[in-house]
Amino acid sequence: MTFEITLRRSLLSPGFIQYGDDEPRPVDRAHIVGKRKVQDISGHQGGRNENESKPGKYDERGYRRLNSITLGEVKSAYDFYKNQLKPTDYATFIATNHFYMIDLAQREKGVPSAIFGRVNVCHPGDGQIQNIREMELLFPQKEGKPDAVNLRPRDILAQGNVQSYCVRVKFFGTEEDAADFAGAVEPFFDEGFTFDFQSGYIDLLELNESNRESLPWFHVIGSRWFASIPYSMQEEVRSSLKKLIEWNHLLLNYHPDHLPYDVRSLNRELGFQYGYTKIVLIEPRDPTQVLQVVKPTFDKIFAQPIK
Repeated sequence: MTFEITLRRSLLSPGFIQYGDDEPRPVDRAHIVGKRKVQDISGHQGGRNENESKPGKYDERGYRRLNSITLGEVKSAYDFYKNQLKPTDYATFIATNHFYMIDLAQREKGVPSAIFGRVNVCHPGDGQIQNIREMELLFPQKEGKPDAVNLRPRDILAQGNVQSYCVRVKFFGTEEDAADFAGAVEPFFDEGFTFDFQSGYIDLLELNESNRESLPWFHVIGSRWFASIPYSMQEEVRSSLKKLIEWNHLLLNYHPDHLPYDVRSLNRELGFQYGYTKIVLIEPRDPTQVLQVVKPTFDKIFAQPIK
C-alpha cells in the first residue's frame, strides 16, 4: 500500500523528537519529521489546486462542482480513511473537523449518490443537518490537497442516510489513565477524535502484515499500563511496540509527572534515551499535550493527496 511509503512514513514516523539535522530535541520544541515535505494547511480554505487543468471542475468561488466528482472517487476517499474512523452516535449532528458520509440529491446529471469528507465550516454553527443553510466539506482526492465542496440543503437527500465519524486514537492504559482522560473527551471530540481504550495487551501480540493496514495511526501507551503487564509477557509487548515504530505509527507515551519513580517511561523500557539514540518517544504529561501532538499531525496527513 503506497500510503505506508508516502504518508505514514513521512508524518507518523514514529512519534519521536528530532532536530532537522537528525539530532534529538526537547519535547517543548518537538516536531514530527519525515522524508518529504508536507503542505502548509494554515488558513486552508480548500478550492482549486495549483496544478488543476480541467476546466469546469470548480465554480467561480473555487468550490469543487458536485457533478465533477465520481462515485469511485468517493469510495477511494472513504477506503483510505475507513480503518482510522469510528462511527459516532450523532449522525445528523454536523460538527466541524468530523468526517461524514452524506447521501446526495441527484438534481443534475453526474452528481454522485453520496459524498464523503471532513467538515471545515457550516452555517449556522454546528447543529442538525436539516437546519444547515450552507456547509463546506473538504473532499480528499488523489491529485492534491482536499477540494472544498459547498453543500446546501437542496444538495442533501431528504430522509437520506448521514453517518458521522471521528478519528480513533488507540489508548493502551489503566483505569487510572482512563480517569485522567475522562474530562478530555469533549476537547478531543471537538477536534474530531475519539479514544479507543484498551486495558489488555492481546491485540499487540497479534500484530502481523495481514492486519497491519487496519491498525490505527495513533497510539497512546500509558507507562502505568506497561508496568501492569506480567513480567513474563513484557518482552513480547516490547517487541510489538518496536514493530509499530518500525511501521512508522505515531506512538506517544503518556507519563504524568506524579508517577512514582519505579514506574518507568516507555523510553526507558525500549532503551531510547535523549542525546544517545536517534529515536526518543514524546512523553505527554496530560491530555492537552496528547492533543497538541495528535491534531497537527493528522491535519498534515489530511492535507496530502490520498494514495
